[in-house]
Amino acid sequence: MMMMLIPCLIAVLFIYSIVGKVTITPVNPVGLPRIVENQLPHAEQTHELVKVGDIVLISQLSNSVLVKIQVDKYGIGQQMASFQIANPNSTLHGLDLSTQYPGMVWLTLEGDNKLVLIDPGVASVTNTPKVIKEIDVPHPGKGPHYIGEYENDLWVSLKESYHVLRINHRYPTYYSLYKGVIHPIFVAQHPINKMFYSSEDTSSKIMKINPATGKTIQIDVAASAGTTPVGMISGPKGIWFTLLGSATAGTGTFGFIDQYDNIVYHKLKSPLGKDAALLHLKFDVAYKTNYKLYLLSSSIINPNALDMVIKVTFDEQWTTIKDEEAIVIPTQRCQAHRLLPTEFNVFATELTSSKLLTLFSL
Repeated sequence: MMMMLIPCLIAVLFIYSIVGKVTITPVNPVGLPRIVENQLPHAEQTHELVKVGDIVLISQLSNSVLVKIQVDKYGIGQQMASFQIANPNSTLHGLDLSTQYPGMVWLTLEGDNKLVLIDPGVASVTNTPKVIKEIDVPHPGKGPHYIGEYENDLWVSLKESYHVLRINHRYPTYYSLYKGVIHPIFVAQHPINKMFYSSEDTSSKIMKINPATGKTIQIDVAASAGTTPVGMISGPKGIWFTLLGSATAGTGTFGFIDQYDNIVYHKLKSPLGKDAALLHLKFDVAYKTNYKLYLLSSSIINPNALDMVIKVTFDEQWTTIKDEEAIVIPTQRCQAHRLLPTEFNVFATELTSSKLLTLFSL
């Protein structure tokens, strides 16, 4: 009996000695995306964002609150404070950094029909922002949404009256109103022909404005490409815009307008991207060398659409998509709203979940 036990005991000890040499340690692969959702004060609608120094400013439209959140290098929130702008019905919406007034920020009060320049007080997250200048939107304009500063002029989309407004922020009596169709959302200047363009979401049209002559034309979005142009920015060689799609379907399509108003549509092909409902877009801060563009897919009108950040890499001519990478936002049906890439991360606001997402790599 003892002779039979010895081989078994030796086998057990041998197995133990092998297992005993196996170690298990954490692995943190370099380059994989990390996602953090910074919780903000509760609001029904969290909208736009800009960054000044290490503080991100975020507009909460539904209660007209401005949130200041101090972030670390990677965009993770460290401290936060919020401030009532005017009154709860003033409808704080658009935000834009000023270059004419360094360190200052423009905002729109959609309910009060005002454009306001503030000192955000970024020396401390708890410093109360100060109003520097107020400009009334001229009649019959109504409902300022997007705001952008172009030297001495502000260009503003007026969502309620279907106008685009150009107004001199130093001499506000010098202004022009350009009548559009339902609803002007964003405004951007073409880098080559210097005309201004506005995405008109519900109408699936893009308005082109010649500021020298005041002439406007309407450009149709090709039905075969999709519907509902929303996000619109100036970029390499022209104007770039997104197509959100319908309440039931996205098409994963975004467009490019050249200096002659020819439109080239780019269709995502990845499994997650091909039906994405694209609401917003921003170029990487190093886009001139890495040729990267970020797109935001949103459930804002289609509850079945995935909320995602999609990173697209182009060729050097900005004509062909070479690579797509889709990152699904952890909180789905959050109606992902706006994008902001920085040197170290990408921010996105989540409209209905009161969160600021930060996406970064180590």
